[in-house]
Amino acid sequence: MSEQDRIVRLYAKGAPVGVHDGGLAGFPGEGHRAVEWAVGEADGGFRLTVKGTEDTVTAPGTDRARALVRPDGSPASVWRLQRVTPEGLTAVGSPADLRTGTYVITQNGLALGRDLFEEPSPAPKPVVIRTDDREPHWTVEVLI
Repeated sequence: MSEQDRIVRLYAKGAPVGVHDGGLAGFPGEGHRAVEWAVGEADGGFRLTVKGTEDTVTAPGTDRARALVRPDGSPASVWRLQRVTPEGLTAVGSPADLRTGTYVITQNGLALGRDLFEEPSPAPKPVVIRTDDREPHWTVEVLI
């Protein structure tokens, strides 16, 4: 983690996001399972790293699949963030530009998010690359 990183909490479809069985997951009604994320610049985008670890959000490929959380310094762990504004989407250029608000997170044009339709139990909900949700909005809560 560098001094320029921002520490945030992530929420997908309103649920806090953390790690479950090696993958990224939303925890409806279970805020205590959320983790803090370090958002740092990397290769023209950002890495989302579990604070205090080397574990980053990684796409296992370009097919629709669950996002993994593991040590990874490859391009598979570099994401683009765009802030959702009334005028449309605005690209985030550096961690310093992050503000608490609504964002879209993508990699190679593929959106990261929870599925549009999920089973209704309170079980952890997987976060996938190439989600079928047409508005995969994330809430980013900037802590530091």
